[in-house]
Amino acid sequence: MSYHDPVDHEIKQFLKPKSQDVVLPDSVTLAMENAFSSLSEQKSRKKSRLNKWRWTAAAITICFALTAVMIYTVPTFAEMIRSLFSKDNPDIGLLRAKELGLVHNPHIKVNDKGYTLVIEEAVADPTRVTLALQLFDNKGEHDRDKLSLGESNTITIKDAEGKTVGSMYDMGYTNDFYYMVEFFSEPLQTDKITIEGNINTLGNRNVPAIEGNWNFSFDLDMKEANSKTQVEELSGTYTTPHGLTVNLKRITRMVQGVRFELETELDDAAMARSPGDLWENQTLSFHFENLKNEEIHSVNPRKSGYMDSLMTFDYSVIEEGKMRWSYTFKYLPENEPYRFVLDGYSIAEVDGSKFSFRPAELSEPKSFKVLKDRVEVIGTSLEKSQSGGETNELAVLFYGEMDNEVRNDAWKAYDSAGKQYNVSKRGSSGLENSLPDHWREGFISMGDRKMNSPFEYRIEGLDHIPEELSLVREVVDKRYKDPNWSVIMNE
Repeated sequence: MSYHDPVDHEIKQFLKPKSQDVVLPDSVTLAMENAFSSLSEQKSRKKSRLNKWRWTAAAITICFALTAVMIYTVPTFAEMIRSLFSKDNPDIGLLRAKELGLVHNPHIKVNDKGYTLVIEEAVADPTRVTLALQLFDNKGEHDRDKLSLGESNTITIKDAEGKTVGSMYDMGYTNDFYYMVEFFSEPLQTDKITIEGNINTLGNRNVPAIEGNWNFSFDLDMKEANSKTQVEELSGTYTTPHGLTVNLKRITRMVQGVRFELETELDDAAMARSPGDLWENQTLSFHFENLKNEEIHSVNPRKSGYMDSLMTFDYSVIEEGKMRWSYTFKYLPENEPYRFVLDGYSIAEVDGSKFSFRPAELSEPKSFKVLKDRVEVIGTSLEKSQSGGETNELAVLFYGEMDNEVRNDAWKAYDSAGKQYNVSKRGSSGLENSLPDHWREGFISMGDRKMNSPFEYRIEGLDHIPEELSLVREVVDKRYKDPNWSVIMNE
């Protein structure tokens, strides 16, 4: 708008007190600015007609602004548009932070190359840091696909000493904003953190990159959030039939999450089955339920449709045969009793089970029992090596029903002459025959029969089809589902 135009000056004076009465969200402000900038600056012979048009435009703009304000002052609308606390983005940890008044408003607004980066909400505690980042184009519209974090774009977290303690990433989850988050496997111990954004490139694979400067930095005081941390020491010890002792240690309640800690120790017989560092390859399976046997959370179950609020977990070796585990959940009941139930565990053990077949004689699928697992070989083929180059390698095509876990198993292959080959895996797997009310039943299905897509064992370095092939499982990821132990918490 030309400042020489007296009508434009009158409109500005008219709007000024109105705009001072309210605080508009950035997206609305940007839209209003564009509405004003689009008003025609050219002179017209029919000046009175033009003046009337401009006053009409001003009235429309005011209506738009007030309507926008009304919308933004009604939580169900405002939060759906841009907030971490939208009904479409439920998170009990964030809601707890809001209830305690621990939502920060850094008021970050950085403009460059026609794009405006905005951060109006951030939440931090020793569990995680979460912030809502929006990116508006020159039309005031949020662009959800323009920003990608990587080498040229980073958002780091530093403690009070300036040490980098985390790097944020986009969870996706909503189109309303970039849902930036970082979880801490160990509770963060600092009175202040600094969020530093180095944003230098906008664009994606389908759109040319735009270079610019959208860098930002702001501090968040952690003292109040830290003061809400509560530690509950736990008691409870159990030894499974196959030599794993579980000791419950503590629960740490923080604003956005609850950290559950326990330790495990293997006896001599269990260690003998997992020599070297095999014993370190373990997985625990457990769940929490209320006293009506209703599920709260589950970790590594075979159950279908299980409840999952695990944010992060960590484990470490304390000493030979002994490990410390920690799991951080969005919440656990605070003022009512609930139950911890140990469902099972798995551990890498020496196996030696094997099966053999003659590829040329495989006219129909052939099944093999390997401990409690079943492998149905349907054929072999020569395929391009996964390691690259022009060489081929043998692929054994099969469908599997595995009672044991498969994450930490290890196989070797032997040809007719007894030469040994490494084996790698290729294909998809999933749970089958799992039940909605049982945590231990079901098996891992390797390959997809419905899609006619078998799983593959790739025999690395074997570039021909041998007369006979033997597959030996040297390490089994042994699954134990015989624990019989539960503990009532908050009694």
